[in-house]
Amino acid sequence: MKSVVLRFIGLILSGIILLTVGVSRHAAYDVRDPDACLLTFSVLSDSHIEGNNLPRYKIFAGSLQDVKKNASGNDAVIFLGDNTMNCQNIENILFYGTAANLLKGETILPVMGNHDIGNGEGDYDTLQNSWYDYTEAYFGRKLTHPYYYEVIDGYYFIVLGMEDQLVYEMMMTEEQFTWLESVLVEASASGKPVFVFSHYPADEVIDETGEYSDRLIDMLADYNRENDLFYFCGHTHMPMFLFWSFPTSEGFPEIYLPRLTDLGGENDHEILNRSGDGVEVEIYGDQVLVRGRNFYSGEWKIDDEETGDLCEMTYTLKKPIN
Repeated sequence: MKSVVLRFIGLILSGIILLTVGVSRHAAYDVRDPDACLLTFSVLSDSHIEGNNLPRYKIFAGSLQDVKKNASGNDAVIFLGDNTMNCQNIENILFYGTAANLLKGETILPVMGNHDIGNGEGDYDTLQNSWYDYTEAYFGRKLTHPYYYEVIDGYYFIVLGMEDQLVYEMMMTEEQFTWLESVLVEASASGKPVFVFSHYPADEVIDETGEYSDRLIDMLADYNRENDLFYFCGHTHMPMFLFWSFPTSEGFPEIYLPRLTDLGGENDHEILNRSGDGVEVEIYGDQVLVRGRNFYSGEWKIDDEETGDLCEMTYTLKKPIN
């Protein structure tokens, strides 16, 4: 009953506020090679929805409208955490309700970020349970841990989760490490690339003792020696022109996403056209293509204005997909 009420309120309220955004007039876009593309998904990070920040909300809603215009469709949409600024109910209603309204029918995988559970303040268990409630009500995911996985067309999508109310580090328990190890063993049998999503970079992990740990890095790097693994993270708000600076960090591709709703001076409307950055990932028989896109302006990101080279990365797979 609680989920039904939450969903009803959110869909109605977000639907009303969406009227202030208007309908996107962007043209439909498509993957590089529709006939050869095996799977495609979009990744967005750090939406930081605030109840009193309409410019940021407009970027978020406008970006989701563009995500939906992929002519080949999305096999998944991933939000890498810090989806809200202060985890207030109105912020959750706006984030979840808008995503449910605009991405109807999509498979949505949310990641828990530090701002989604108080950014170091408040009662962790209460805020974590609230995250579970909203995730179930709007995305249909009944979770008991902040980490989970889903197999989509045979591809493993693994979501890692923070297990303490921290700001600068992600605490992973022994239970989560053991779980991840077992999922990777299972995934290796598929022969397909594996995609891991976390709010935090892999080198910002601590264990239950509070000490920094290389265990996650070592586990992912070891898997990637003979298999294909891609790690996506946010948190740093790194601008898009740097997002590919760490393609082989620690032995596996680690792709940093920028803040989706970066307003600069927060109310500087002239900088809005620089916001809306995320990536689209396309899987082909022998490679994975990561393409930077400004979902708010509806344009592929340019890396070099002089040459017109696009902001994208191509990874050759060790194990071509049959």
